[in-house]
Amino acid sequence: MVDLIFHGGVGEIGGNKILLKDGDTRVFIDFGKNFEKERLFFDQPYLAPREEKHLLSLGILPDIPGLYRKEEATSDVGF
Repeated sequence: MVDLIFHGGVGEIGGNKILLKDGDTRVFIDFGKNFEKERLFFDQPYLAPREEKHLLSLGILPDIPGLYRKEEATSDVGF
């Protein structure tokens, strides 16, 4: 059975994260950034985070196991 799992973008503008799941196969068919969560921490003219480990630690990107490269993703980042 094929499942569509929505990790974001429902009831908001931007931030679409749609996972297509069929057995052991998983494919993201859309992966957007949540602009509202990002604005809680950063807005122009301030410097916005660029690395995925920073976006993960702030909750701007979802922490979904197996989605990110391990050498890039970490949630124990200090500022």
